[in-house]
Amino acid sequence: MADSTVNYSFGGGRTSNVFKDTTALPASFGEGKVALRGSFDLEDSQFAYALTASVRRLARYRFADERTVGLETGFTRELAEGVRLTLKGSIEQRRDGDIFLALPGLLIGYRKADVVASASADLTVDHAGGKSHVTAALSNLNRGLAEFTLPGLPRTQLEAGYRLATLTAGHILPLFGGELGATVEARTNNIPSNEQQVFERFPATTLRGSLAYGHAFGPVTLMAEAGLMRVASDALGTSVEPTRPYLKAELAVRLPRETVLKATFLRDIQLADIDDPLGEDVRTIGLSLETALTEKLKLALGYEEARSDWLYYDYRTRTRSAKAAFTYTFAKSTAVTLEYSRLLRHETDPAADFTVDGLAARLSGTF
Repeated sequence: MADSTVNYSFGGGRTSNVFKDTTALPASFGEGKVALRGSFDLEDSQFAYALTASVRRLARYRFADERTVGLETGFTRELAEGVRLTLKGSIEQRRDGDIFLALPGLLIGYRKADVVASASADLTVDHAGGKSHVTAALSNLNRGLAEFTLPGLPRTQLEAGYRLATLTAGHILPLFGGELGATVEARTNNIPSNEQQVFERFPATTLRGSLAYGHAFGPVTLMAEAGLMRVASDALGTSVEPTRPYLKAELAVRLPRETVLKATFLRDIQLADIDDPLGEDVRTIGLSLETALTEKLKLALGYEEARSDWLYYDYRTRTRSAKAAFTYTFAKSTAVTLEYSRLLRHETDPAADFTVDGLAARLSGTF
């Protein structure tokens, strides 16, 4: 049996700080996204795929237009009774731009194309009343050469790429009406040797062990996980504490009128997509509320705060963001959304603080 759907979203809006930095340059934008997703069965296995494309065009700063094209695949097979193998892979090309230099009367921007590829294999075994799993994952980012808006500047690479490898093993078993889980995870972020000193990015490894318990009490669902994590790197300073707590908690409460209240907390060490050359100890809290005001009108509110302690530099950041969105459903598969967002960034250096306000309207649907 085969099944496929197309999801689309088109819209536009305006932001007070399009580059999310201290330049605080406002701009209007238009955006569009489309995705073809499907799956089909193959005897004792299933294959799933997704083709995605998106574009974001800026009215004034065309060098910062964003375009992405991606492919995702997944394969699941029952190897034996209670034994399941899942393979996943993806590749995505990202074309975007940013500011290289901003001076009074002079703005130099650039465009580049990055390629992100990932693959994972997961083996799950049901035994002894519980479930064990082992997952190996690899993610690779290749940085493209920047092309500057100022004629005469040569194409050059501005940031380092990386290869992040993760190995996770765990076991879950029922306990007191809920589930108890134990997890061990190792992550290694490799930076090409010829890019480490040039772009000041260094490899690091983390090791984590944790215990988790989840339970549903009627309309309330609670999950809590706690453990220890340790970071290792030749570039880690002797004054930096290598062992830190790992914490994760999720709470969901279902209320009348299709209302769902959620609260989350996570403390983890991030090795990729960070500003520090080595890693960041990030603590994130989140609150969200979704409710139906009428049969067709829904309201979604969200708040998130992330505090980050850098591991290489003695530096800290705090990012707070809030969103409010009204969604009106015209038909079962078509809706329009009006969204307001606000982001505040505070850093150890007050001169690096910035604020972003945004307003956007989108039409989305499925067929």
